[in-house]
Amino acid sequence: MKTSLAEEEVFIVKESLLRELALSEAKMNLIREELEGFEKRYEMSSDEFVAKFGHGELGDEQDYFEWWGLVRGLKTIEEQIGKIKVMLAY
Repeated sequence: MKTSLAEEEVFIVKESLLRELALSEAKMNLIREELEGFEKRYEMSSDEFVAKFGHGELGDEQDYFEWWGLVRGLKTIEEQIGKIKVMLAY
């Protein structure tokens, strides 16, 4: 049975999205591991850190900016993963 061009295109797009999903999930796991390191080192959750950092309670050490960037990066990747999953559901 011959596959129509439209079906082939859908397959290619879905395969690409699946690869991107796998890469994004791997990035997410790496970021979570890094966040756990900060949480253990400073004995607070990332949520608690963000609140304190946002209110200027922690200072301006390089670690804090890196931690904040990781939290923001995790949020971005989680949103991207959600969008990919929605697209794959079609």
